[in-house]
Amino acid sequence: MEIQTFEASAAGGTGPAETLVFLHGGNVAGWMWGQQVPAFADYRVLVPDLPGFGASNHLPWRSLEATADDLANQIPDGAHVVGLSLGSSVALHLAARHPHKVASLFLASAQVTKPAGRHVVLGRLMMLFWNQRGFWTSTARSYGLTGDDADLFVETGLGIRRETARSILDEVARGIPSAVLEGVTVPTIAVAGGADSAAIAVGSLRRLSAGIPGSVVATAPGLHHQWNIENVDLFNESLRHWLETRRAAAGLSAARPDAQKPQN
Repeated sequence: MEIQTFEASAAGGTGPAETLVFLHGGNVAGWMWGQQVPAFADYRVLVPDLPGFGASNHLPWRSLEATADDLANQIPDGAHVVGLSLGSSVALHLAARHPHKVASLFLASAQVTKPAGRHVVLGRLMMLFWNQRGFWTSTARSYGLTGDDADLFVETGLGIRRETARSILDEVARGIPSAVLEGVTVPTIAVAGGADSAAIAVGSLRRLSAGIPGSVVATAPGLHHQWNIENVDLFNESLRHWLETRRAAAGLSAARPDAQKPQN
């Protein structure tokens, strides 16, 4: 299944550039990386619209595993993969199922643990209003989006089929299996917004730290779920530092003590 992908070729340089793949979150599309793509012009940047979203909204969402397999057929070996939220879940499955495709993982706002029951219920209630413009307009307003950004968010949302959203919600509600985490062998960093939900900023970081040997976990102080947009400079600096050093950037904080890997 051919996923629609935007490509930005590396500027300058004399040899082949490394590949950087950005995987978007739910309810949006590849456009959410608009502040990241130009900042990494020294890489070959690939920005897919995942099945059911944006330019790929005509494609059915089948599963995280199937999406990872489809991406594996479209990206080169040894790519650095960046994911946010849903994109982080896809990235984990990609690294576990196709390790030769991934050189490193930068996971933002990864939902690894099962969400609280009330969040699942709220998600199911949202399905009642899913294809109504007013729902997406009010959601854009609650995110602080205005102008062209708000219009793009609304149009993207209206293009997402209810079946796609429901399927993804069901997968998220089950959490990421431990076997997937255990299958990840590439250098991995997971960064959650410090003000994100406890399921992400504590529970998910704890599981990622314990489940992926050698992984790095950190928080972006005071930030929320979409922290690549909330603090563009910090996100870009953190990603650049990771790609160059395989360490957490100085602007990030160590994850809360109960999110750290237990010591033997």
